[in-house]
Parts: sequence; structure tokens; C-alpha cells
Amino acid sequence: MNRPFALAAPPTVVAFAAAGAFVFFGMGDEDERAAPAVLLPPDQGIAPAAAVSIQTTKAPIRDCGPAVDAEFLANNQILSYYGNPYVSTMGILGELEPEELVLRLKAHAEQYDRLNGPRGVQPALHLVYASAQPESGNDGLHLIFVDKHTLNQYIDLACKHGLLIFLDNQIGRSDVETEVRDILPYLDQPHVHAALDPEFAMPPGEIPGEAIGTMDAAEVNAAQAVLQRLVEERGLPDKMLIVHRFTDGMVTNSELIQDFPRVRLVMDMDGFGPAEIKQVKFGWYAAPAEYSGIKLFFKQDEDLMSETDVLGLDPDVIIYQ
Repeated sequence: MNRPFALAAPPTVVAFAAAGAFVFFGMGDEDERAAPAVLLPPDQGIAPAAAVSIQTTKAPIRDCGPAVDAEFLANNQILSYYGNPYVSTMGILGELEPEELVLRLKAHAEQYDRLNGPRGVQPALHLVYASAQPESGNDGLHLIFVDKHTLNQYIDLACKHGLLIFLDNQIGRSDVETEVRDILPYLDQPHVHAALDPEFAMPPGEIPGEAIGTMDAAEVNAAQAVLQRLVEERGLPDKMLIVHRFTDGMVTNSELIQDFPRVRLVMDMDGFGPAEIKQVKFGWYAAPAEYSGIKLFFKQDEDLMSETDVLGLDPDVIIYQ
């Protein structure tokens, strides 16, 4: 399948799928939210590209970053900077030049490490690989992908500095298993992990951004099954899978999510809004999971939680957009 890859970062590009685009002010699924901004897809620099093979390349496994198993997560928190390399409005990863990004991330990780007691802090990048768009595209999936060259630059950057890197997929009108298989050649590297954003996973007839998307437990299980099979076949360390959430409906039948012993599943409380509500929703959606995450927004969170307040929630993964 030919896929639309963003081949450059033209100045006219405006992010559409900035995760957490719905502000929450109430509780539960009846939250009052600001209307999502209707942003334009890139009008240049987009061209069809050959499909990425879903088969791993069998290349030598690089020694990049730590093996993220249960013992590692018991002894370390992960601090991640989120965004898209082309679009500064999608998060800090796209605002800074790569080496500057790493310096700021590591300094922030050191700040957390001074505050979080005996646990260490592992810095990471969180790159939105597949961004949802209002335009359907030739394939009808409402997705634009980061080009292979740029993606490999950030994967190599993470390896060089001992970072983890998460590849985030906003799904659009595609399906979870297909999109996870699409990134298997990159996940073949031990420091590369996966993330899914149900906010933009849309059923037929729905357009990303016009409503909050949804993902079923069966899809989360399918993604975990693909990751576990990769780990077992290639002799890799465990893989992490982050699933973003800020409403009940974003992950349906969550009680049916299964445990895959070689996959570290993180439920991340996403969405920007008042710190008090963010903390409550962390308790609803993230804290009950085996591994919990929270996302903070440098610009959209008007009362951005302090590092001390974040650590009071004891999340395993902390993401800044």
C-alpha cells in the first residue's frame, strides 16, 4: 500500500492531530470541551512513497538504551518529550532542534531524579509517526506518516544518547494491528517502543477531530500480541505499549484487556486542562493499570503541575507535549 509521507517541514504546515485536542473541564464522558481546532493538512511536501515492509530486516540488534522489563520499571520512571518533527504546535519534540531537545530533556530528567527518591529517571522521545488529518488521502485512512529518513534520524538520536523512543500512531480510519505491523522494522531495535492514540481512531464515516475516537480492548490485545510475537521471534527485550486515554469511551471493554508477559502496557492519562481534574482522571484511567502514565502540556496546561505534584501521583511514565 502506498502511503502519504511528509517529506519536508514546509512553513505552511499546521498540525491537525495535536493529541489531547479536547479540553476537559467536567468529569466522565459528559465533559464540556472546547471545540477542536480545524487545522489544515500540509499543502506541499507530501508525496506517495513505497510502503514500509511489515517484515523485520533481521539486521543486527543494536545495544541502545536499557532493557525495559518489570525490574527496570520498578526501579525507574520514564520522562518523555512528545511531538512531531515537522509541526511545532504538536509538542516540544517539534519545537527544538534535535540536539537541543536532548539537552533539555536530560536536564529535566535530572531535575526529576533529584526529587523522586530511590527510583532513577530514564529519558525518552515520543514521536508521532502517524498523524491523523481531516483530509482522507488517496487511501482513505486520514493519516500522514513521518518519512523514513527523518524517523531513522530520531531513532539514531535516541540510540546515540541512551534514550528510549516511542512511535505513536493516531490510527485514523486504519486498524490497530495493521499500523503496529507497519512499524515492526523499527521496533526490531530494543530501544524503540510503541504508542496508540484512541482519540483519533475513527469508525467509518467519522472524521478525526470532529469527535473523540475509540479503541476496543480487543484492538489493544491485538497490538500486544504483535509485539509479544516480535519479542519472542527476535530474542528482544520486553516492549512497552502506551495507550492514551481521557474518557471512558476512548477504550471500550477495558476490563477485557489481557496481560501479555513480554509487553509492558501503560495507560496514559492524556488531555490538557486544570490540574485538579487531571489528577482525578489519572486516578480513574491510569492508576488502576499495572503501569501508569500522565501527559502534561507545556503550553495548554494553564496551571501546569509541578514536578513534585506529578511525582505525588507516582506515575511510571511522564510525558510532556
